Amino acid sequence: MDLRHLRYVVAAARNGSFSAAGHELNVRQPIISKRIRDLEDELGVFLFDRATSGARLTPTGEEFVVGARRIIDAFQRLSERAKASGAGKTGRLVVGFYKSMSSGCFRVVLKTFRSKFPGVEVELLEASYAELKAGVMSGTIDLAIVVADTGRTELLDSMPLWSSQLMVALPKDHALAEKTTVYWPELKGERFLVSHDDPGPDIRNVIVRHLAAPSDHPEIIIRQLSRESILAEVASGQGISLQCEGPHIVAERGAILRPVHDGNGGIRLGYIACWRPDNANPVLKNFFDTFPS
Repeated sequence: MDLRHLRYVVAAARNGSFSAAGHELNVRQPIISKRIRDLEDELGVFLFDRATSGARLTPTGEEFVVGARRIIDAFQRLSERAKASGAGKTGRLVVGFYKSMSSGCFRVVLKTFRSKFPGVEVELLEASYAELKAGVMSGTIDLAIVVADTGRTELLDSMPLWSSQLMVALPKDHALAEKTTVYWPELKGERFLVSHDDPGPDIRNVIVRHLAAPSDHPEIIIRQLSRESILAEVASGQGISLQCEGPHIVAERGAILRPVHDGNGGIRLGYIACWRPDNANPVLKNFFDTFPS
């Protein structure tokens, strides 16, 4: 007995004849008749009363068809789920990102993906760059979104996503507070407050790259504080801070945000997605396709 036998029995019961069942299934009537007879011989029971006018289920056949329909329906659902899983329409995806990341682009992509693929469970994980990279390498994280250049993530595949304008947070009574744009040379001699959490280390590198000189090093204070607490420190006059622009960045009362420029315009930090080259999760491709091109 196999699924084909069950389909033949159900079709014959639905149509009331073997010939009509064969027409529905596009199978020759003698084949339908033989397969059902083989099944009856295997079971040792008659499923149909045969007559020139057609085929009618026996009481045993009626009970058998109820179970056969359940099996066929269950198999169909199982098949559909398997196909959906193989196409990345169901399953699970673990996405890691910085604790302080507030990019609106990421939130839009996430909302779009969840709307398009409601059968996929998306698990979000906030962690540091080191923890995210280790998670991707070990396979516990499918995809990590970090601030970096694509060449930073050795042994991993990566793709550029979007970028964020670099902003300087200043106390409201700061000498630069009246300016609409702040240039790097104007930040020499300032005391920078940088979070220990990512992307703090990347921002520290940006400060050093633009302001450090052989005989001049910027004052950079690393604090184990959240972005919100860093901004509160800025508002209280403890220093200034650089932050990635985002819809969720709101300066504390007593602080303002201004874009930072160099001679070529605004300074932007780029985000990338990174993943293991051998990650076979079919959901991953659909998630990539959600990102704007």
